[in-house]
Amino acid sequence: MTSSTSRFGVVGSLAVAAGLVLGACTAAPAPGPPPSAAQSEAVTTPAPTPTATSGIAPGNDPLTHDGRTVLPAPREDCARPALPDIQRLLGPVADGVQEADVQASTKDGVAERVCTFALAPVSAGQAPDVGNALIIARTTAPDQAALDRLGLPRLMMAPVSVPGLGTAAWYSVNRLSGTTEYVLEAVDGLSVLRVTLALPSDAAEPENVSGQLAELAKLS
Repeated sequence: MTSSTSRFGVVGSLAVAAGLVLGACTAAPAPGPPPSAAQSEAVTTPAPTPTATSGIAPGNDPLTHDGRTVLPAPREDCARPALPDIQRLLGPVADGVQEADVQASTKDGVAERVCTFALAPVSAGQAPDVGNALIIARTTAPDQAALDRLGLPRLMMAPVSVPGLGTAAWYSVNRLSGTTEYVLEAVDGLSVLRVTLALPSDAAEPENVSGQLAELAKLS
């Protein structure tokens, strides 16, 4: 009897211990799924901060690719020359001239406004083709030192002086791959006006184009 009772005691003790272990296992919460990559990144990746090379600079001022700060540019800034004047002076190449696309920006105190008059219709939402356009850009420097740093005349192949326009003026024909640019650049005080007629390279050269650009400069 003693041996049988001992055996039952041992078995009972084992059963109780097993029950306690099973209870502990069932009482513990089941482990959740591992965090996803997105959750881990949200925890470990700090929020980005604006830098000089980001699309938005401190202060939420949009920047161009070369670090220029974009300014408001109402269409009225490019009201002159008027479309009829452009058509009258440029002749057939401007028969399809469009209202100007206006852009304005500043960098290091130098302000620039660019009026791009497409010479052919532009699809909605598309930028004008600068290889077939009249482009009138005005650059204003804060002082003489900044004006000198512009390196006038700018981007001209064999420029020639043009008398009677501003304090100094130059004209050039830039023959590029696929495009010919007829360029007039004039400086008056701290302001520089650049008038560019860009046409496909296979287009005929307009008559007296340098004189036409000079007249457009006077109207701008």
